[in-house]
Parts: sequence; C-alpha cells; structure tokens
Amino acid sequence: MAANIRILQTALSRVFSKPNYLVITVAIAFNILFAYYLILIQRTTWDAFWQSNAAWYVWSQIILSIINALLAGMAASFLFYVIEKRLQGSELTSLNTLGSLFFSAAVTGCSVCSAFLLPALGIAASLAAFPFGGLEIKLFSALILLYALWQYSKSVLGLCGIPKKRKFLLNKLQPLALLALFIFTVYAIPRLPIKYRAKTQSNALAAASQLNKSKTNTADIFAQINPAQGYEINAKFGDLGPKMIEMGVIDLEKFKQVYQQSGKPLTAAQEEILKGGSDAKIKINQDNSYFLLNFFWAFGLANKNKILTEGDMVKYGKGQLGNYASTGGWSLAQSDAMDYYSKRALVPLTSEQEELVNKVAANIYRPCCGNSTAFPDCNHGMALLGVLELMAAGGASEQEMYEAAKYINAFWFPGNYYDIAVYFKNKEGKDYKDADAKLILSKDISSAQGVQTVKRWLIEQGIVEQPPKGGGGCGV
Repeated sequence: MAANIRILQTALSRVFSKPNYLVITVAIAFNILFAYYLILIQRTTWDAFWQSNAAWYVWSQIILSIINALLAGMAASFLFYVIEKRLQGSELTSLNTLGSLFFSAAVTGCSVCSAFLLPALGIAASLAAFPFGGLEIKLFSALILLYALWQYSKSVLGLCGIPKKRKFLLNKLQPLALLALFIFTVYAIPRLPIKYRAKTQSNALAAASQLNKSKTNTADIFAQINPAQGYEINAKFGDLGPKMIEMGVIDLEKFKQVYQQSGKPLTAAQEEILKGGSDAKIKINQDNSYFLLNFFWAFGLANKNKILTEGDMVKYGKGQLGNYASTGGWSLAQSDAMDYYSKRALVPLTSEQEELVNKVAANIYRPCCGNSTAFPDCNHGMALLGVLELMAAGGASEQEMYEAAKYINAFWFPGNYYDIAVYFKNKEGKDYKDADAKLILSKDISSAQGVQTVKRWLIEQGIVEQPPKGGGGCGV
C-alpha cells in the first residue's frame, strides 16, 4: 500500500510540474461539474434540490461530485502526458475513467426528484430507491477513478512492463467486470431492508415544529398555512385502509416499521384507520401529515383512474411506468408497486367525477417539480390525486377541492407556502386564507419555477424572512 501511494505521489509531482496539465485538470473538472448541473436541472431546480433534501445529503452530493470531477480531470491530464511522452499506456485505463464518469453522472440528481440518467437503465424510483440516495455509487465511481490514476501513474513512471498473455486477457475483462459490478450494485442495493436506509430527505414536520415563535408576524403567517387545529376536508376514511391492506398495496408491518424508525410511531387511531377503517372526516395537521402522505400515496397509486392509464404518466413513461418516484418508490406494498398500479376501483368514480378530478388536478402544481397533479410522478402528486378522487367521489365541489389542496400542500411543503403566504400578504394585502386557492396552486406560484419566482420577488423587495426549512421527500 505504501509503495502504491509513493508511485501515485511521484507521478503527480512529475505530471503537474508542468502548469499546462494543471490548467487541463481544472478546465475538465469545471466542465464536468457544469454537465452534472445540467443533468440535475433536468429533473428539479437548484432551490428545490436544497429545500427537499437533508443538508448532509446535499453537501455529500456536492463534495463527491467535485471529487469525481477533479479525479477525472487529473486522469485526463495523466493520459495526455502519456500520449505526449509516447509512453506505454493502456486503453483499459481510459475505459475505466469513462466508465466511472458515467456511473457518477448516472446518480447525479436529487433523492426527492430523482436522477436524469438512471431511469434509462430501468432503475425504479431512481435515487429514491437507494439507501443513501445514490451517494454509494458516486463513492464507487471515485474509487474507480483513483484506480485509473494509479494505473496511469505506472505508465508515467515507466513501470508498465510488456503484459503476459494471461494477464493481458484479465486486463481486457476489467471494463466488463466493472460494468457487471455497477449493474449488480444498482439493482441489489435498492432491495436492502428499510432499516438500512439513510434519511436523505428533509423532514418538514420536524423543521416546522422548531419554528421560532418569538416573532409574532412569523408565527401568525405560519399559523395561517398550518393552522394548529388542522384543516378538515369534505371526505371520510371509510374502509379504504382495510381495502388497501387486503389488496396488498399496503403491507401493514412495513408501513408500521417506517413510522417506528422515523421516531413517530403510528397512533392507535391511525392503526385503526388502516385495520378497521373509520367514519371520521379527514383532518390534516402537523402530527398526521406524514401519515396522510403515505396513506394517500398508496390510494392514489392503486385506485383505478384514467389519469394513470391514459394521461401524462403513460405519455412520458414510454413503457416504463415503474421508473417514476411515485411508482418504483412505493416500497411498502406486499410486492412490486406496479402490481397495484390503477388496479382496482377502491373508490368508484363516475365519468363526470373523473372529469372533475382531471380538471382540478391539471391546475394544481407542487414545489418539488414543474408537473401538475395530473402528472403524479412523485409521491406528493400521487397522494394529492388520491385526495381529489376521494373528495370527488363524496360529492365535493371544484372549489372545495382547490381549497383542500391549498392547505394540504402547505402542510407538505411548509417552507415554500410560508414564502407564498408572505408574498400574497405583501403584494396583494391578502392573508393566506383569503387568497384565491386556484391561483396559489397554479404553475406560476406553486411549481418549482413558481416558488423561485416568489422567492426572487421577496428578496427584491427586501423581505427576507426565514421560513420553516424543509419539504416532504418523494421517497418513503
């Protein structure tokens, strides 16, 4: 090990004694980082990336991306040095470098809104499927790049002898072995039990409860978006819980385990909703918003609806519906999530009710992406779709549905809707409760791009208040 480190150190000194190779390294690293950024914004926005993920995850993604980019730049400089000096090198080392860059790029993204490249490999739920949100693959990539640098170092120092036939054959198989290891890793790691998963996504509930109530104005605005008494919608749980357990879209033990491990075990009332049903009207508050998110995610996923079978999910899924965060990310079922996709009319809808749901859903956006609820590619979209279906089946009006979504979204994304409430108060002189629900939920206000526009306006006006940090994650 010590000898290998000395080889690497000596090679680094020799190559970077020439400033042009340092410039090459920095230039390549910068371009790779820019490419990572472009890949990231294919699925989300920079602001949404910061707001939706835990701080340790965001910084780990950034640091590992910088490390990968720098190592790749160094490997390229070593390659150019070998070519310039006409030293004996290996094309396999170049393949290892390119392969590791692909691995790193594949897991560049947001654990909430997923990555851009992984779905092309058929990885269900993208980054939401990995215990560490894809960081394990970035680390794997960095190790391969270090190995490539070590191989280049031997070439730089003239330590590469003429390979024997058997050893040459083994070297030829290296890229294939790395590819096989990568495929095994990305398919095996997501199947690890829930207890081995890290918390990569920010916790809106915990952050909201830690809000500094000493500022009267801040507390008042927060109380408007997340009223202490909760918000009751025109719908009941009924026997939805038992039906979903019976069909298998909810595995009760897995469901309970998630809440136990999050430090907020299910209450007796919540267990009863799942096992025996309830005639109580649904009321969302800070204590149960996490429960309702997963409950309605399962319902939205399993309930038969044309939005799921004929809408944007099918249009943009291109035959791989299981790759969305809302489908592949649902890991609390008895079997694969797609076994339950739009499977049964748990709550039957008339054609008129289905039309109403589609109309309302198409006008409701969420801060984690630029898609409407009619394109429920993440858990918030799928859960809200379920809420709208249940309300429509119960005879709720269009306005009631918008009003309910206005508060449900605010409980799931308190930081974003705090900003929105401040925006309406200062720009239009309206309290959150008086602001038009359809306007609040529109693409211009509630989408990932919309909340950035709102934030930008607040900053331009010198209104910089600290909202509760966080937003719900798009994984279980």
